[in-house]
Amino acid sequence: MKVTGRIATGTGIAVFLLMGVLVWDLATIRRLSAVAQELAQVRFRVSILALEQARLLNRIDEFTRKYSVTGDEAYDQRLRELQEAFAARLAELSALRLSEAERTEVGRLSNLWAGYWRSAIAFQGSPAEEMPADRDRMDDLLVRLDELQRGVRRLDEVAQFTVSEEAERSVTVSQRAERLSLVVVAIAMVVSLIILWLTVRSIQRPLKRLAGGTRAVADGDLAVQLDSSSKDEFGKLAESFNQMVHRLAELDQVKKDFLSHVSHELKTPLVSMQETNELLLEEIPGPLNERQRRFLALNLESSLRLSSMISRLLDLAQLESGVMEYRLLRHDLAEVVRTAVNGFEARSRESRVGIELNLPERRILVNCDHDRIIQVVGNLVDNALKFSSPGGSIVIAVHPLQAAYSEKGPAFVEVGDRGPGVPDEEKELIFERFYQVARGSGDGGSRGVGLGLAICREIIEAHGGEINVKDQEGLGSIFSFSLPAAK
Repeated sequence: MKVTGRIATGTGIAVFLLMGVLVWDLATIRRLSAVAQELAQVRFRVSILALEQARLLNRIDEFTRKYSVTGDEAYDQRLRELQEAFAARLAELSALRLSEAERTEVGRLSNLWAGYWRSAIAFQGSPAEEMPADRDRMDDLLVRLDELQRGVRRLDEVAQFTVSEEAERSVTVSQRAERLSLVVVAIAMVVSLIILWLTVRSIQRPLKRLAGGTRAVADGDLAVQLDSSSKDEFGKLAESFNQMVHRLAELDQVKKDFLSHVSHELKTPLVSMQETNELLLEEIPGPLNERQRRFLALNLESSLRLSSMISRLLDLAQLESGVMEYRLLRHDLAEVVRTAVNGFEARSRESRVGIELNLPERRILVNCDHDRIIQVVGNLVDNALKFSSPGGSIVIAVHPLQAAYSEKGPAFVEVGDRGPGVPDEEKELIFERFYQVARGSGDGGSRGVGLGLAICREIIEAHGGEINVKDQEGLGSIFSFSLPAAK
């Protein structure tokens, strides 16, 4: 499934669950609304009509008594109006949506009213002169009115009980709906979080792999390959990444081959040029004047510098291809450093920069490749001379990790100059290939190609040591490297 499909599916399920909760809540609200509406429209109406019926019965009783005493037609007319109003209220009650208990009481009330109405017609139809003497009919009406009063009270009690029962049922339904809604919401949230977590995880994992592959390529590992078996956008991206890395590896190999081939091809004619210049300076073909000798010396110096650059390029090619070999033997580090420094005596006199060599009295034995460590020390001393001003000095020291030499501890070599120093933000960059820092120099025309320190780091790390640079008090920098002690 594609990434967009995963996101859409996860979001859709989460929204579906939340919509289900919303629909359930709406249905519950409608049920509660129906109960409230029924209470308002039916139950309360029944109670109101029952109260009105009780009031009408009281008025009917009053006018029945007045009519029986006086026989006045006005009372009779008023009595008939009240009876009609009671009958209309009773008909309205019968038309309502009543509960079973309420319908039973209304039926009883209707039967009582029917009996009362038959008696009332006979009583109210008697002649006026006989009315005061018709006590039997009068008593019968009053009894029936009393029964109607009790029936109305029973109806009101049943209506109130029904209202209370409906209210309790509404509260129960509301509480049940609230609990169920909370449970459903919790389940929906948990399921949604799980789905979202799975979706994010399915996206995060290939992103981490891609980020790791990118870091590996940035660190120079061009053999890294990502899994491109998935059919989503990340699979296509991983496939494109693999193609890019493969192309970079091909270009890097072409560069290495070209660098190695060109450096090797340049070395042979350059050696011939150096030998020719040396023969001319020895005046084997014939004598030279001072001007010719100076020009030949400059030419020889330039060819030596170019030869040094080419040698470094060849070393870099060997390091990158992994074919540089090391002969790790037991050596006295102080003697190795002394040998490397002796080769710079003439250079020191020419540049008028002194060399101070501080070596320990006792031997410091390390496992190292003699020639490669001489190369490292030579590069550091060469840089120190190059960036030191005339009249200054450089200090070269060899010492163990502690004042008392321990066979278990590493040995250190330090080369300190009196140059302008290295900025803090460039202390790591200067060990990168082809990187050069503008520090100023006493030999401004002899800056290299930025490979010396990079090769030094490769050699020292191959020995199991480390190399770094720090500022020293006053002015200048101290380059140091460590080597493990001999086993």
